[in-house]
Amino acid sequence: MQDMSLEIKGEVNTYLEFDRDEQNLVFIHGKADTLVEVACQRCGDKLELPIACEFQYAPVNQKVKAEELPEHYDAVELNELGEVNLHALVEDELILALPLVAMHAEEDCRIDRNAMSFGDAPKEDAKPNPFAVLQQLKK
Repeated sequence: MQDMSLEIKGEVNTYLEFDRDEQNLVFIHGKADTLVEVACQRCGDKLELPIACEFQYAPVNQKVKAEELPEHYDAVELNELGEVNLHALVEDELILALPLVAMHAEEDCRIDRNAMSFGDAPKEDAKPNPFAVLQQLKK
């Protein structure tokens, strides 16, 4: 997340639980939240944004295939040592929790709602009426 145009404010609070389900599949259940500072896409000013995510993964390898997992698990591949990179896993989930377009609420933004269009709107050309032919047939 450091490579993106945002700054993490404070700590990333993370909760991870490792267990086995009724099918004896190993799973990781987790939650994470933090506060990030991004640029408002409307005005360009800084915007503090709380983000939070919850996830469930099941590690996959040659024995357990991703296609065999129940729908409520996402697959996470084990590395060559049989480990999961938890830092990257949580980071990816937080990135996915970011809004596509981060903006202040309209009342908090320095750009007025009425000033949100840029340039002159093109004038519409007069289009011929498709029913004009019917009008001529009526005569």
